[in-house]
Amino acid sequence: MKWYVDQAAAKTYEELKANHVSDYQKIFDRVDLNLGQTVSTKPTDELLSAYKAGTATDAERRQLEVMLFQYGRFMTIESSRETTTDENGYVRETLPSNLQGLWVGANNSPWHSDYHMNVNLQMNYWPTYSTNMAECAEPLIDYIDALREPGRVTAAIYAGVSSAEGEENGFMAHTQNNPFGWTCPGWDFSWGWSPAAVPWILQNCWDYYEYTGDTSYLENNIYPMMKEEAKLYDQMLVRGADGKLVSSPAFSPEHGPVTNGNTYEQSLIWQLYEDTIKAAEVLGKDAELVATWKANQADLKGPIEVGDSGQIKEWYTETTVNSMGDGYGHRHMSHLLGLYPGDLITEDNAEWFAAAKVSMQNRTDVSTGWGMAQRINSWARLGDGNKALQLIENLFKNGIYANLFDYHEPKYFQIDGNFGYTSGVAEMLLQSNAGYINLLPAVPDAWANGSVDGLVAQGNFEVSMDWADGNVKTATILSKNGGEAVVQTANASLATVMDSDGNVVDVTPVKENRISFATEAGKSYTLKDIPASATVAAPTGLTALRADDENVNLSWNAVTAEEGSNVTYNVYRQVENGDVICIETGLTTTTYKDTTAYKTLGAMKYQVAAVVDGIESEKSAVVTVTEPIGAGKIDNADERIAYVGEWGNWTQDKNVNYMDTIQYLNSPKGGETVTLTFKGTGIKVIGCTNKDRGKIEVFIDGKSQGVVDTYSASTVRQKEYFSKDDLKAGIHTLQLKVLNEKQAASSGTKIELDAFEILDSTLVAPTGVTVSSKSGMTTVSKANSTLQLKATVEPENATDKTVTWSTSDDSIATVDDKGLVTFLSKNGTVTITATSAADATKTGTIELKVAIKQDVAEVETIVEDGNVPASGDYGTTNNAITWHGTWTNWAGEREKHHGGTKTESKNTSDAVGSYFEYTFNGTGVEVYSQKHANFASFDVYIDGEKIGNYSLEGSSNGDNQQLIFSKKNLENGEHTIKCVAVERDGKYQINLDYLKIFSPGEGVAVDKAELQTSVEAGAALVKSEYDETNWNAFMAAYNDAVEVMNNADATQETVAAKKEALDAAIKALGEPKVPTVEDQTGSAVLVESKKVVLKWTKVPKAAKYKVVDAENGIEEIVSDTTLTLENLKPGTTYNFKVYALNSADVASEKAIEISNVATMGDGSTKGEIESVTKTPVSDDSVKLTWTLKEGSSFANYDVYVNGELKGNTKDPEFTLKGLEEGTCVVKIVAKTAAGQSALPKQFSFEMKKSVKVLSVTNPEGISVEEGTTFKELKLPNKVTVTVTGNLNEEVEVTWAKDNYQTTPGTYTLEGTLTMGENMKNPDDVKASIKVTVTKKAEEPKPEKDADYTAVNAAMEKANKIDRSKYTEESLKALDDAVAAVEKGLKESKQDKVDAMAEAINKAYAELIEKPATDNDKKDDSKKDDSKKDDSKKDDSKKDDSKKNNSDKKSGAVKTGDATPLILWGTATILAAGASVTVILRRRKRR
Repeated sequence: MKWYVDQAAAKTYEELKANHVSDYQKIFDRVDLNLGQTVSTKPTDELLSAYKAGTATDAERRQLEVMLFQYGRFMTIESSRETTTDENGYVRETLPSNLQGLWVGANNSPWHSDYHMNVNLQMNYWPTYSTNMAECAEPLIDYIDALREPGRVTAAIYAGVSSAEGEENGFMAHTQNNPFGWTCPGWDFSWGWSPAAVPWILQNCWDYYEYTGDTSYLENNIYPMMKEEAKLYDQMLVRGADGKLVSSPAFSPEHGPVTNGNTYEQSLIWQLYEDTIKAAEVLGKDAELVATWKANQADLKGPIEVGDSGQIKEWYTETTVNSMGDGYGHRHMSHLLGLYPGDLITEDNAEWFAAAKVSMQNRTDVSTGWGMAQRINSWARLGDGNKALQLIENLFKNGIYANLFDYHEPKYFQIDGNFGYTSGVAEMLLQSNAGYINLLPAVPDAWANGSVDGLVAQGNFEVSMDWADGNVKTATILSKNGGEAVVQTANASLATVMDSDGNVVDVTPVKENRISFATEAGKSYTLKDIPASATVAAPTGLTALRADDENVNLSWNAVTAEEGSNVTYNVYRQVENGDVICIETGLTTTTYKDTTAYKTLGAMKYQVAAVVDGIESEKSAVVTVTEPIGAGKIDNADERIAYVGEWGNWTQDKNVNYMDTIQYLNSPKGGETVTLTFKGTGIKVIGCTNKDRGKIEVFIDGKSQGVVDTYSASTVRQKEYFSKDDLKAGIHTLQLKVLNEKQAASSGTKIELDAFEILDSTLVAPTGVTVSSKSGMTTVSKANSTLQLKATVEPENATDKTVTWSTSDDSIATVDDKGLVTFLSKNGTVTITATSAADATKTGTIELKVAIKQDVAEVETIVEDGNVPASGDYGTTNNAITWHGTWTNWAGEREKHHGGTKTESKNTSDAVGSYFEYTFNGTGVEVYSQKHANFASFDVYIDGEKIGNYSLEGSSNGDNQQLIFSKKNLENGEHTIKCVAVERDGKYQINLDYLKIFSPGEGVAVDKAELQTSVEAGAALVKSEYDETNWNAFMAAYNDAVEVMNNADATQETVAAKKEALDAAIKALGEPKVPTVEDQTGSAVLVESKKVVLKWTKVPKAAKYKVVDAENGIEEIVSDTTLTLENLKPGTTYNFKVYALNSADVASEKAIEISNVATMGDGSTKGEIESVTKTPVSDDSVKLTWTLKEGSSFANYDVYVNGELKGNTKDPEFTLKGLEEGTCVVKIVAKTAAGQSALPKQFSFEMKKSVKVLSVTNPEGISVEEGTTFKELKLPNKVTVTVTGNLNEEVEVTWAKDNYQTTPGTYTLEGTLTMGENMKNPDDVKASIKVTVTKKAEEPKPEKDADYTAVNAAMEKANKIDRSKYTEESLKALDDAVAAVEKGLKESKQDKVDAMAEAINKAYAELIEKPATDNDKKDDSKKDDSKKDDSKKDDSKKDDSKKNNSDKKSGAVKTGDATPLILWGTATILAAGASVTVILRRRKRR
């Protein structure tokens, strides 16, 4: 550090400034943004004041917006830089930007300038990658890596996940951390606990790879952290009540309850697994871990669930918006991290996307500095540029200092808002998180014209673009890594894409606004010629109300079109999360009834598109079918009420307004409305009247019901100020219109609306509910048994017979929404209750018993604190419990308390000493209460002895049904528990939810499991399938068996006897009758690409149905008359047969046939253009023709050239006229009669002006021998022609045979020229070539071989000599002469052959004998004994033979041995056998 200070001190200010500018501009200059700004003469503080006051010009406003954008980039560059080593070896390392970046200014800076990871540190690095500063993120990655070692200690302490030396089993850090290794939750759970902070910050680290593609950096720096954190969650996750994996405890920063999982943590864990899996697969590592991660990710709860208000739930137990936590207007939006910065919520998931908008609106548009910055990014992701700009304006007004520093209330400088703003602007212009490059996804109207250079998309694509009127004009994408580019912008499928070499790029249209194409590293790709978006506006105001179980009524607002335009509408439907299907086209009205909207299919969503003069608009916003609001009272905050205008919502907890809320307009402008659609015969409007109130006009079904004056001399709350009770039964729409008028006595025109009450005189109210078991059994003796219950609502003609089911003890049995009870393995008694949906005071119960054979069973008995009232919020206390002091039974929050109530003491100091006591028989007791931050504590006594003090302290939102005290292992007998209220830190209130008493059971001695099995088999039988006499006998045995099942005193012998009798009765029934299919019919009520729903009429006496399509391998058995088939093959025809089955699964002979059910094909259309051909017509015209894929049919086609619509045709052909020279990129869009468009077909060609052939350069003639056919002529296939402008071109030529003959002579052939593209030959210029046919030359007679007789004789003579007699020199001359013999010469070379014979003879004649020796004389003397040596000669012959064979095998040639030469020479002349004989003899003599 000293060295750097010394270096700086040695330089002047100007030198330091120049160094600084040079350093930061290397990164800063990568991005340039132009929104039409001009440089104002005003200083920054005055410019900001003018912006806030609304007096700045548009150009000045744009200047400030661009300045703040680039200011965020500058501060990133200056506060977080990559590690470098300078020329002197000094290493520069920086920490990441903290809460104040590096502009701290004091030692007591807010939060001590540390690092907060529940949004702040993450936001600091949101703009780093997209605005081309990736290296500035390296300090962050290094810092997070440095937290791993201390974080393992925290993981061991708080998660029980330990890492021994060298192990990396998981690390944990929370909200607050610092460079000194602080990773623990801190001193306050309400803000400190946040283990998901690490998965969140790891998104910032993973983004480094997503944007740069640097696999080496990923492998060495990023993946190890991600892998370790994923391993931590592999060990930390637990199973929730629904069996799904959750993180627990979970807390959503910085409000709300502590829960088992929440959307914040589950979304981040999902993203952690998602990114880590991708990283491992990129690197080809950890296949086994990847399998674990994929399984865990798939098994996570959520991560996204949609609530009753259509919102993204923040907690999974949440119902409507604001039903839990602080919700409305809270600065944190942690449940929306899947929208930004995550990848979970995108426009491709319409349901979640729409729900995110609901949640965003609930968070409001005013917040602290960083809170508004986060909202800018989130609204950008939602594609609402104008909303994002509104947040930008709010940020400037309420979150920016005069020096452009961001602040956090109460006006602490906090840099995250600066960085979040920069990121938000980038997100408005470019997004790439969803797998494609989204150009101008959220550009506001005020930024309709502009340009930007140097933004970066994931995949390392650098993007520059300019736009006008909110539409991209050109966009250039530099592909730094290569790979596929997927690009989205309005009308992208009609754009031309050119590469940096000037070539047209083949693109694949993905959607109307999205294309993909391959790129090469280092090349640029430019989108241009993009047509402006169609001007047809999407319809608005769509509503979808269910009329009954089969019909849904739709209505929407008409679109505005020019007079005389043809306007129709198309209706689209989506069932659950299936395909979006057009179900109706060509509607001329703004209403539609969907008569196939079977409620049993599932949740339905609708959209509508307008078609104006054949052009279809975008689809309207998605709406989900809602049930019309029926009879009853609803609050003003109900999401089904539509408010238009600046209505506010006031919430208070004083029990003065209905449900403690009220909607208000303090200063109406007039024209504001409230709209509610309901089902009934009347309605009441309830509000608050007062001395400052104005007037409203009431409309029902569009007709005015008169004006209502809401004035009163004093405040009157929950005042019914309008009522109508004589409407026709059905669906109606009420609208209240604010008039901004008042009577003279009123001081204002304020309006307050509190509630509506819907009336329905046609309803028949339920009078009672009874519950029974379908089988008659009320006792089960097998673990995991099920029992179907039936609820009968009285009277018979009750309008609503639906019920809700509940269990008194889910540890013994649970019950589903259809009344199916599932028993666990625990003995005991449970009460199942059916509650009327129309009237909660009408209930029916049945007591069921689990009696599984066992020796001992502990019995748990619930003792409720009180009883739920028939109406109202206050019940009665349990008289079996003794209460001392003032106690109140509260039933206003029934879902929170066991049994629907809690009993609580007063909340004043005189509550101290209040107590309750209960005497019980058993061995243990537990106390359950609600905990809360404002509650006191209990002193607990058992049989008069104090056990201890137990606190009821909990969270600020309350924690329900919490275990406060437990005491077991008491002596079995009578005991008394007493709980006395004790003050806790000024808190006095206590409460009781319920007691749980433990006592030993008697055990179950009789085993009825087998009898139960027989009863269950009997219950499944159908009366109509059997003979009446046999059936009556069976029923007698069956009823006896059921009676024994339910009789606790039955003996084992009785049980066995009744089972035997029942089994015999079942057997005696014989085979069940097979049902008969007659005239029943069926159909496919829903057909998608992979899903079909079948429905058919009921077959009498059918117990079940079997649905078969043998060809496609489908066979399903169902008990209902509908079947949903999923995972089918798109574009496939199915033929189904539905057989009726009896209870033994025997099928009917005949089947209901549902034939020719064709699933939809993949993609956006059922057909498309297959190929296009082009035919020149004139110098500036071409004719295009195209073919369709088989089975395709379209009404007409739009033809575009270079982004310009050239026309429309009904036929698959079109003539393009007036074309200029150059590249023509054609896009053909096939359209249906309803205006729906297929994706475009691209076809490109080069258009050139035609030229005239002036002359031809004829090729040189050729010569061939007579007999050569025309086909055998080697004629040139191209010739050179001279065209207009004295240019030479090569063209193909076709030669005519004309008078060509194969006989000798000279022939001139004529060639027809084949014109090249854009070439004409009006004068019919032809080519010619001369062909000369010559006479064949006489073939020479075959030449005879030369005579080798003399050579052979000379050779034979030479071979017969005794070589031992002659000198080596003379022998060599002879050998040379033999070796020089040349074989195979012809007669013409006879003189040469004769010379060879002469040379051998000459050498023979010149042989020189060796001088005689003594040995020679001895040999001569032995000549007479030669006969005696004959036997020896024979032996030597044998030996020589062996030697010869040996020589042949070894292939050895001895130096000086002439035999091989003679052998070769002889072999060439003589027969092989003769030559060998000669050689062997000569060698024998040697």
